[in-house]
Amino acid sequence: MVVLNLNSPQLQFMDKFEKKHGIEEDKATRDLYLNRRMFCIINNVLYTAEPNLPYSHAVWFVKEGWMTDTDDSLINEATRGMVDDKGDVYFYIGYNFDLNEKTEITFFLHLKELVDKLNLNSNSKIFGGLIKSDPNTKWPPIKDFGKIKDNL
Repeated sequence: MVVLNLNSPQLQFMDKFEKKHGIEEDKATRDLYLNRRMFCIINNVLYTAEPNLPYSHAVWFVKEGWMTDTDDSLINEATRGMVDDKGDVYFYIGYNFDLNEKTEITFFLHLKELVDKLNLNSNSKIFGGLIKSDPNTKWPPIKDFGKIKDNL
């Protein structure tokens, strides 16, 4: 179980992130985070976060030293995503959870490695991009790529 220190530099960064980008990360949002596994692809290397983390990619990136409160450009450069509690995979880029050709190419180049690393079920689905909605609901995907097994 992860203990969240409310005075940590990472959460202080989140206060800045919330103000800058208008995304409030309350307890309900953090609870949703606990039910997914984050990943990202930086400089053509796939990274996976530990399971059951109650924070965003931004906090993860700060904890890893990849991003700071004065330089958060990585969010707009790295393909990132999550595997939800059903095993479905979502990937996107940027603060608006966009989808573009470069992000698709980058993700699919690393799909087999992601599947192997997280032992994903080949019948799980892949979705690209997210449509921002109510913060405490599951956001709908922009594009459905079908099952993992059909994309390997």
